[in-house]
Amino acid sequence: MADGIFRLAIIGAGGIAGAHAGAIKASPERLALSAVVDLNADAAAKLAQDVNAKTFASAAELFKANKAERFIDGVIICTPPSARIPLVELALKHGVPVLSEKPLAHTLADAKKLASLSRKYKKTPAFVGYCHRFVPAVHDMLRHTAGGKIGTPVRWENAFACDLPGHETKWFSEPKKSGGGAYLDMGSHSIDLFHFMAGPSKTLGAVFTNKWKGRTETAGTVLVKSVKASKASGIKPGVAGSIYAGWAETCRFTLALVGDKGMFFYDYEKPSELVFKDLGGKAEVIACEAHDVRFNKQLVAFADAVQKKAKTHLASFDDGVTAAAAFDAAMKLAKKK
Repeated sequence: MADGIFRLAIIGAGGIAGAHAGAIKASPERLALSAVVDLNADAAAKLAQDVNAKTFASAAELFKANKAERFIDGVIICTPPSARIPLVELALKHGVPVLSEKPLAHTLADAKKLASLSRKYKKTPAFVGYCHRFVPAVHDMLRHTAGGKIGTPVRWENAFACDLPGHETKWFSEPKKSGGGAYLDMGSHSIDLFHFMAGPSKTLGAVFTNKWKGRTETAGTVLVKSVKASKASGIKPGVAGSIYAGWAETCRFTLALVGDKGMFFYDYEKPSELVFKDLGGKAEVIACEAHDVRFNKQLVAFADAVQKKAKTHLASFDDGVTAAAAFDAAMKLAKKK
């Protein structure tokens, strides 16, 4: 790390790994992809080919090679959540910092085990990849809210939904592997973002819909309420949150923060526009940096947290447990309906 480059390995060369690889390439002066691990040799080679990264068939081989001659400073784990515990434990045992994709685990019990591991190996940083914490519009909302532009926040609204028919036959909707469907997948981003912006929550109501027989939920509609002030924003408790997560509906990626003097609205399909509306409905467009930088900002924050021991907006494993507990609460409420 003498040259300031943070060298990363990616374990799991599936779809989300490509987003991380692209983010690494976007900051060559700060980040480098040094290794890729996947049982599928072709998938690993494809992800590694542009940067001549080493490839391995297993995490054990990666860490054995790295012990002999250190060539990675951190690892991004992009496997299905049910496979996380042995991989995270192996990385932490070898003193390699971890950024695990979300959700932290497929069950609350496993999420708690992972958080326990992070405390056991507390000298080695471990984080969860809740990348929406790094969306520039989110921070613009919070900054303007702190300045009083929307008054007192009363409601937070978020929809992360689209049509993903291919998920019907993938591990994403297989209960034993994923632990949950649309609400755990997309909704875990939502609940963590609510916690980040508005504070820890209590889940008040939930309705889950299942389009695919024998598979996980394809839609989740959940009502939450903040019960403590947010550490990131200082927003006081009592904010209502409505979350819409879906895998079988029209594409919507939107975020709103409503106050008693106005509101902010962000549409991910209009990535450079944050809209403010006053009580009369008059709209003001505020230019902002596009959300596609979120993966890059997250990885740079990972590098800063490890190399500089900097305070960042990265989600901890304990934050991952909090999100997992919120999912469990929603699932229980949905079953009562």
